[in-house]
Amino acid sequence: MSSTGAAVDPRDKMRARDVNRVARGEQAPRPVHEYGTVSAPPSPQSTSPPPARKIANKDMARKVAEGEEDVAPKASHCYDSYVEYHKCIKEKGKDAPQCDKLARHFRSLCPDEW
Repeated sequence: MSSTGAAVDPRDKMRARDVNRVARGEQAPRPVHEYGTVSAPPSPQSTSPPPARKIANKDMARKVAEGEEDVAPKASHCYDSYVEYHKCIKEKGKDAPQCDKLARHFRSLCPDEW
């Protein structure tokens, strides 16, 4: 146990010093805090969403904008089909009927630029 008795919070000590200065006229009193007040809202520029990336396929861009959940699996399936098609061309040649089927499939799924 300490010999000083009750422990004094350092902030209370500072408040007491401030009150004494105010009483002596050395310091102006702090303004009273008004409960229920909040700071001004942030400017609209700081809360606006970042600019959208340009997506080649307009249908996919619409789905991303609308937040449809199945966009990622479709993009993955498109890419997989694209890779399969080019693998087929490399192994069997451009004129192989299996490659034509893969070409139609990936072109129906993927953006035109591919």
